[in-house]
Amino acid sequence: MGALSPLFLLAGISIGIPIYLHLFHRHETRRMSFPALRYLQRTEREHARQIRLRQILLMMARIIVLLLVVSAGARLFFASRGASHPPTATVIILDNSMSSGLVVGEVRVLDELKALAAQTLDAATDEDRFWVIRAGEPWLPAIPGSVTEARRAIEETEASEAAADLTAAVERAARLLTTADLEHREIHLLSDLQATAFSIPGEAPAGDIPVVAWTGQDGPPANRALSGVVVGGGLPPLEGQRTEVTVSAMEAATDADSAHLPVRLVVNERIRGAATLPAGAQTTIAMPPSGTEWIQGYADADPDALRADDRRFFAYRSRPAPSVAVAGSPGVFVSEAVAVLEDAGRVTPTVSALANLLISANGLSLDRRAATGAAVIIPPADATLLPALNRRLADAGIPWRLNPVAGGGISDLQGSNLPSPLDGVRVRSRYALELTGDPPAPTRTLAEVDGNAWAVEGSDPAGRRYLILGSSLERSGTSLPVSTGMLRFVDWIAGEWAGAGGGTGDLLTGNPLAAPSGATHVRFPSGETFEIDGTRTVRGTGTAGFYTFLAEDTTVAVLALNTPPDESRLAAVANDDMTGAIGHDVTNVSRAGEWDRTIFRVRQGPELWWPFLLAVLVLLMLEALMGTSGSWNPLTSLGSAPRRQADGLD
Repeated sequence: MGALSPLFLLAGISIGIPIYLHLFHRHETRRMSFPALRYLQRTEREHARQIRLRQILLMMARIIVLLLVVSAGARLFFASRGASHPPTATVIILDNSMSSGLVVGEVRVLDELKALAAQTLDAATDEDRFWVIRAGEPWLPAIPGSVTEARRAIEETEASEAAADLTAAVERAARLLTTADLEHREIHLLSDLQATAFSIPGEAPAGDIPVVAWTGQDGPPANRALSGVVVGGGLPPLEGQRTEVTVSAMEAATDADSAHLPVRLVVNERIRGAATLPAGAQTTIAMPPSGTEWIQGYADADPDALRADDRRFFAYRSRPAPSVAVAGSPGVFVSEAVAVLEDAGRVTPTVSALANLLISANGLSLDRRAATGAAVIIPPADATLLPALNRRLADAGIPWRLNPVAGGGISDLQGSNLPSPLDGVRVRSRYALELTGDPPAPTRTLAEVDGNAWAVEGSDPAGRRYLILGSSLERSGTSLPVSTGMLRFVDWIAGEWAGAGGGTGDLLTGNPLAAPSGATHVRFPSGETFEIDGTRTVRGTGTAGFYTFLAEDTTVAVLALNTPPDESRLAAVANDDMTGAIGHDVTNVSRAGEWDRTIFRVRQGPELWWPFLLAVLVLLMLEALMGTSGSWNPLTSLGSAPRRQADGLD
């Protein structure tokens, strides 16, 4: 039971009026006894009980009439599952990640989810407040709005080709609802509930906010997908070199996924090869040599119910071997990696003044670089040599210095701009990178350790690029020297980072892209071109394909983004795991017909003013009938009328 206008209940004190009239408002009359009236007195005594009962009934009828009028004015209601609801702040989490593009039967999963969201909005009122979170596009803001605005956002939602983090989306929804000024709050989770979209946090992200979740999908549907494409084993070919492309297929989740998959290799819009690929296997397709140009291609499989994961893109620049110079002693592992790349023809040795890339140990030869040469600065393992390094950095106009770090510990390299060769590298010892002045151009952190910069890039006053590392490239500094990433890291520095070529790293949709040096615009796969802002970070990468970075009209780099492989694994999360990943107050709905009856869990039920007023009308008619029956008129006086009737004469 509740009231929409509770202050009107104060009018209930009016029930004291009929009680007062009945108990205290009696006319005192002078009684005289005549022989002729003794018969009437005897009649009064015989009917006194009936008269008193009628008085009580009249009083109760009038009290009930007043109570019903007050209740109608206060707009009382009974809680009910199938009726209206009080004003509620609601966050709709609409999962439009890549897997929502799956077609089941003849219906796309996203269209089914949008229909359920429409049911929520159909049951809403103008007093409700809505946020819409698109889980497949987490970079988009969620702005509070009305039913109309939420409906427009739902209708305009299309499937992204990025992954969704539903645990993070629920946590974000809970934070949004803490800003709402409405008493009732609710989260509606509309998703295919992929197991890979959930994580198990330390605390339930929804807290005590009720969550209504759609669980309508029956079992993981069949899906075949390409899971990877690698050019040249991770090292893009040089100008005039032959190479090969390795294509991988996702392992089969069900027997229906185990069929062989026809694959075609398309390079610069021409088919260069074809193969048949079993689930969970790899195949290699040869590519002919090419001149100095940007190579864009993809491996393509026959389409199935989920089309977005049937194609994997790659891009690189076929280029001459970059020239590299080494100054000082960067360590045995760096020297061996450079020697291997020289033997393979991937780099050519030269002097500092002519090199595309200078590998500078302890800051040596920074003042003898080529006018357009880049430099990677590797600190020494011996901390006593840091003052000399800091002095050389200052002389070169590089506003950074390195300082020893007390303590230690092993930590993984992290960061949104982390280069793929550094993925999985662990740091054992490091130096603190400190910015000592205003850099001539914006700097950027490529790698972090425990939230602190480990690798930073920038430009000196002459416009030459530099990359400073926070550890020596010895085994005492990081795990990189003894990993397979060492060779790739040196090749990445010489080619992709120094600007001589492009990379073939597996970049995923949804992740931000760091703009290459010199780029002023970026062209998305849709063909739209945007100017690069001051952060030099490109967001909104929800479409797989080629992202072309331009310096005015000149191509600086082409990066290929592919869909996250986990989005192709369609198995749904178990109910127990979902509870741990969201919260304990979760209501699951598995049938579309139950959705509109389950949402808005705090239901106010129908208002009772009209049955109350109908009851008032009936009671007034009964009161009038009782009051006018016989010769007694209850409207004249309560309690004294029977006595006057018995006295007769006064």
